[in-house]
Amino acid sequence: MDPAAGMVDKAVAVLANLATIQEGRTAIGQARGIPALVEVVELGSAKAKENAAAALLQLCTNSNRFCNIVLQEDAVPPLVALSQSGTPRAREKAQALLSYFRSQRHGNSGRR
Repeated sequence: MDPAAGMVDKAVAVLANLATIQEGRTAIGQARGIPALVEVVELGSAKAKENAAAALLQLCTNSNRFCNIVLQEDAVPPLVALSQSGTPRAREKAQALLSYFRSQRHGNSGRR
């Protein structure tokens, strides 16, 4: 996603909506959209970060495979930063995702 194109915020909002349904999550995974979402969490506008965190939360809580990809993309540091300095919704989503990672690490099983 090229920030110069000015469409990143809108594209990430669409991805956040798509992530709420199974077909959308599958499409995001097949299109290798997870690395782009992680990049937006780190470098996007406040609104884009918020929507990217919401999308990643949906992806992770519904698929262990997607959750592993998110972790492989080194999403934790930008999520920690977002949980401390993002918009209220972005902080909420980032904190929920970080809590989910912790619960998975401690052996609670999630959906595949």
